Amino acid sequence: MKHVCVVGAGVIGSATALALAREGIEVTLVDAADRPGQGASRANGAQLSYSYVEPLATPAALRALPGWLLSRDSPLSWQPRWQASHWRWLAAFIGACSQARVQQTTEVLLRLSFLSRDVLARWQHEHPLGVQVRQAGKLVIHRDPAKRDAAQRQVDWQARFGCRQLLLDADACRQREPALAHDRAPIAFGIWTPDEAVTDAQQLSRALAEASRARWRMDTRVAGFVQRDGRVQALRCVSAGGAEREIEADAFVVAAGPGAAALLQPLGIQLPIEPIKGYSISLQVANAARAPQVSVTDAARKLVYARLGEQVRIAGFAELRGADLRIDPRRIAAMLQAATDTFPGAFQTGDPQPWAGLRPATPGSRPLIGPTRVGGLWLNTGHGALGLTLACGSAWLLAQLMQGRSVPIDASPFKLAS
Repeated sequence: MKHVCVVGAGVIGSATALALAREGIEVTLVDAADRPGQGASRANGAQLSYSYVEPLATPAALRALPGWLLSRDSPLSWQPRWQASHWRWLAAFIGACSQARVQQTTEVLLRLSFLSRDVLARWQHEHPLGVQVRQAGKLVIHRDPAKRDAAQRQVDWQARFGCRQLLLDADACRQREPALAHDRAPIAFGIWTPDEAVTDAQQLSRALAEASRARWRMDTRVAGFVQRDGRVQALRCVSAGGAEREIEADAFVVAAGPGAAALLQPLGIQLPIEPIKGYSISLQVANAARAPQVSVTDAARKLVYARLGEQVRIAGFAELRGADLRIDPRRIAAMLQAATDTFPGAFQTGDPQPWAGLRPATPGSRPLIGPTRVGGLWLNTGHGALGLTLACGSAWLLAQLMQGRSVPIDASPFKLAS
């Protein structure tokens, strides 16, 4: 294998390009945007949450599903659509909500996330990426004291797989993050994880793509694949100027986010992927003493806070409402209110830089990494809200699989079912 074409230049595709290039493979990187990292990677939550990989499909989510349908303002919301693929996805989501399945998925994702952490550290050491990855630690604050026992059980269970986490009382939470001393809502307890980090996903995407020395084909829309004798031979593309061309390669990797499902349908491949919309705002720090230094997650509000230099990225919500990228002003207002309640006086709020992105999600939150039944066609997609966390490990894993090598974790949970 001498030449691979990667479709998608977000953090997953860009990491894939570097992983392949490190194996001596020539890479062409294709994306409809004008530069890497412009889709779900552009302004996401910025947290590398290696110990927080529990799937979206849980028994609690199943109980909450009717409420998601009835309220547009809940942190998680769902609007039914009438496509058969949507209902198949929902049925599979419901089927994945058992506690046994949740534990199985959490275990396999922890193994992948720790691999990803190690790969990123190695790449940082061996390549001048020029992107700050700051190990700030992560503090998850809980408002409901009734959830403490369940949280302790989860911490104890995850310790079996190498997670380092500690339950803290409210005072200890404020010691870890002094800016929480001004929080207007009570804190019941928190979970401190020292190994978590933050980075700007858009900057990391570009840095990985540049380090790969791939041939960039930006501003290029993918029209489909050329298939002969059961194998993909070329990628059909249209440039921004309307020129059509074909890119030939020995293999092709689809890392195209939510668009991957439609792209592969003509080949008879059904990807169990739905777009889940998330939101973010990026606020300038006005008072450093009142702004968080560590990563903070508000478990009740389903919001995350990540310090990126003189800004704090605030992100959250999950909307299963199709490929609608319109920004709901109520979501932005809710994030601004939460930010000023939790860290009063910390931010300039005049220009919140609102953003929304579509994350490609599988029903059970397991990404799709590996071959398809079509020769020469591989997948690295479906990471949902964990794309940044899992990107480097997924890319390295795929590069090894494409060359028929053994890998240190079980890759079978990520293979697309035939």
